[in-house]
Amino acid sequence: MDETGPTPPSERKVACNVCRRRKTACDRARPKCSLCTKNGLVCHYADKERHTPGLRAGYVQSLEQRIDGLESRLQRLESRVPTDGVTDPMQDATNSDGPEHVHHFYADGRPSTQGSGYFAGPTERLEGASNHDEHSFNLDHIGDPSPQNTGTPTDPLAFPVVQELCTVWFQKYHRWLPILHRPTFMQTLESAERVRLSNYAPVVEAIVAITLPHSNVISASALHQEHLRNQLSSSVVLQCIDRQSAQSAQALLILSVFHYGEGNFTRSWNMLAMARRISVHLGLTAPGDSGTASSPTALRRLADFTNTTVTQEERTRAYWMSQMLESISTVGAPYELALSATPGHPLLPCSDTFWDFPDEVMSEHQIRPYNYCSAFSLCVILAASELSVVHQFLRRAVNMEAFEERDAWQIEAQRIDERLTAWRDEFVAAVFRLINAEYASRERPEMDAYVVLTNCVLNTAVITLLQRRAACPEGTDQTVEPWAFANTRCVYAAENTAFKIRQMDEDELLVCHPHLIFSIFVAARFYIVHSKALDASVPTNLHCLAFALHTCGKTWPLACYYEKILRIAVAEYRTPVVLASLPRVFYDLRQTTFEIVDTLIEWVKGPGVDAGAAMPAASGHNGSMIFTPMTTNPLT
Repeated sequence: MDETGPTPPSERKVACNVCRRRKTACDRARPKCSLCTKNGLVCHYADKERHTPGLRAGYVQSLEQRIDGLESRLQRLESRVPTDGVTDPMQDATNSDGPEHVHHFYADGRPSTQGSGYFAGPTERLEGASNHDEHSFNLDHIGDPSPQNTGTPTDPLAFPVVQELCTVWFQKYHRWLPILHRPTFMQTLESAERVRLSNYAPVVEAIVAITLPHSNVISASALHQEHLRNQLSSSVVLQCIDRQSAQSAQALLILSVFHYGEGNFTRSWNMLAMARRISVHLGLTAPGDSGTASSPTALRRLADFTNTTVTQEERTRAYWMSQMLESISTVGAPYELALSATPGHPLLPCSDTFWDFPDEVMSEHQIRPYNYCSAFSLCVILAASELSVVHQFLRRAVNMEAFEERDAWQIEAQRIDERLTAWRDEFVAAVFRLINAEYASRERPEMDAYVVLTNCVLNTAVITLLQRRAACPEGTDQTVEPWAFANTRCVYAAENTAFKIRQMDEDELLVCHPHLIFSIFVAARFYIVHSKALDASVPTNLHCLAFALHTCGKTWPLACYYEKILRIAVAEYRTPVVLASLPRVFYDLRQTTFEIVDTLIEWVKGPGVDAGAAMPAASGHNGSMIFTPMTTNPLT
């Protein structure tokens, strides 16, 4: 055949290399196509590979070797992960493999040679996280295309994971825990070296512990993630014991909120107690004068001596956060709180606008340039001034069967309720001013995390204050006639909570403040018990509260427990209290929700696991369906 003749059929589908690179049509002429001939280019055709059918030699054997290796790695991993998936951080920190792998620091804040993740040397990583995984990351391997870095990282303290999760923290969680200065913290995260030399080590680990499920970089099962989070938590605790600093208090506050959302109340309050103790040792208190900060209007009277450096503001915020969290998480506690006395006119957190400025800008001002504070400050004032009055009142012993004692109790309770109502009016006005001054450019500014939380905690305080005198269903041994005023005010507070929760988007509920979950449950419990006492239909507002708990439960296990309790209570709504499977204390409003919540959670984890599965739907007196057991989406 002529060299320039037609292309053989077996080679017609092969374009020359030049045309393939340029992605142009090739006439496939041999020995040179017309394009290469016209432009004087070297025309070369790659021989088309011809594969015989079937697997290449040795392929099955290589697969078997890979499977054996994966099974061996899985066995080693399972030997390190607890079978029940739940570990005690303090136990992890004191077992045989604990102390030598915990982060240690020198007096000047530098990490010692004992460390993990990005704090460690080239061969050191978080124990139990990736020591047995040849595809794990550390700082020396980041960006290295070598085979040892081709897998997905499983080290939660690898620098890319830390950067990713800290970004998630500020996007999703910082709104309800604004104790970190974002510009300074993010500047620290620009390089691993900055992190190593900073004092933010425990803070970073606490953030990673909370946000680990959001990582797209790290690869780990839910069981393994839980193990990693417990290890990080124990590491933070031991670091904070060894090195007391403002950053240690911040890390403990972060973990406290995390454990509360997990339903570990005791551990949460222990973290809070440690944070407060560190605050006392470091002098993290808010200076003040002889004024008062008992109402939102006091926010306009700002001290002239304020030091607006980032360091001082972080200390102030850590102090108030510990005070606020303990107060709002123990509404209805039968014991006296160990809160430290606050000054008359304390230095409150600065405005959100000022808090977003870089350190250089904040340091230039000797006084705060904005004559308003944040929604966080509003919640601080509620916790420090109003909730303390409710706490003290509820601790008083009273015999409700004695008319004089009961009458005096009701008079005082009504006075406190009037005080809370007046505070609510000032709060609404303060939020309106705050929106106009600072939040005007925000979308849905009235749904700021602390505006919602403050409103709902205020409603929780009203219900907890007066529910003792509200109507209880038959079977709770209520010997005193219910007080109509208490019924009315508690219903109003529950409706106000439901109204605010109904305005929240699903995305907002997914990352809501964990302490908001308690307020939702308090309102839902009152709805069920009150309606059962009156033999009336359960209000439709209960549906939105149950749906909110279901949505929150995708992030916080505590909401799942509360939703399960409500589902069981609704399923046996027409069942007499004495025959109900739910603990009888649920229906006795003479006990606050705080007093019974541990009992309810223990029950729903144990005997209540399968309760309500076969219970019939409730029906009205005329046989019509008025309320059905809650499905996955209670609104449907």
